Amino acid sequence: MENCKDLEALKEIEERVEKFLKSLPCQSKLPMPEIKVEKENLEYAKLLLNAFSGSEDSELAAILQYLYHHETIDNETIANSLLCIAMIEMNHYEVLSELITLLGGKPFLYNSNKYFYSTGTIGYMDNPYNDITLDKSVKSKIRLKIEKDILSEINAINAYNFIQKNINDKYINKIIEKIIEDEKFHLRLFNVLLEKYC
Repeated sequence: MENCKDLEALKEIEERVEKFLKSLPCQSKLPMPEIKVEKENLEYAKLLLNAFSGSEDSELAAILQYLYHHETIDNETIANSLLCIAMIEMNHYEVLSELITLLGGKPFLYNSNKYFYSTGTIGYMDNPYNDITLDKSVKSKIRLKIEKDILSEINAINAYNFIQKNINDKYINKIIEKIIEDEKFHLRLFNVLLEKYC
């Protein structure tokens, strides 16, 4: 009987998380397509690894960078926007993980050349060796962080455009199209934040 209740709880969690993700205002209106592929293809999986966790502009890097900026910027509007965007990037990360697996690969935290991800590539925009206490209110540091976030989004869009041109799978390309639209929306949000608060 306990197993049935646990299964019901898991189903409820899945439904609520999906509903929550769809409700977040920091994404494009384009719905996420069904996660599937035409067939296994390890070359496509390798291409997706770079966007997944293979570079400083990967989904993993975006999640960590935006969460760090969320914690170190003392402006509630900017901080909450960063947290919201990080959650959308987490969804992208999960989607890419599923695609890599469906393509026959493993979602390891490395790039297509098998260099493992390093958190040293995150755009902290603070000096981790000298900043004992984080000064969260310095306007110039906030500007630097938002500018880095803008650059990260531009680089991600360019990377996804490259991936889309090199993958001939109608299902993956629809998913990449959704991710690109989300990244473009994030870029617009960051530009508004920069203009209004920096």
